[in-house]
Amino acid sequence: MEKEIQKRCKKCDCFWSASEEAGVRIAEDLDTMQTVIGNLQVKHDITKLVRLGKKAEDPKAKPRPLLVSLHSEEERAELLKKAKNLKGMEEGGLNKIFISPDLTPKQWQIQKNLVAEMKKRQSEGETGLIIVGSKIVRRRW
Repeated sequence: MEKEIQKRCKKCDCFWSASEEAGVRIAEDLDTMQTVIGNLQVKHDITKLVRLGKKAEDPKAKPRPLLVSLHSEEERAELLKKAKNLKGMEEGGLNKIFISPDLTPKQWQIQKNLVAEMKKRQSEGETGLIIVGSKIVRRRW
């Protein structure tokens, strides 16, 4: 029963990686995330916000990721769909923020293997490859 609850909760989670620490206080992180999601024009209700890992002493260290839980799966799906638009938003450094789904360790390993296989195939000369679900397919033009 507990695993089912955890699985259901993960469906509403997103994993954020930003190039700079948004702040150590939850209020600052929440304000930043509200701004990012607002710029993507996504209706949202953040239910939980947590910085993962320990804060590094070195100011040049890689920033800690932020786990954001949204109220519903629909909000998460819409946010992930529009997350690619952050690449074009240079104002405020939004193009340095990456949003990805919160995956289980097994799912991360599968994704990592797919990316490695796709890079290998691309280095061998194949073009137009994308990952869809758990398969590598050719993009339809």
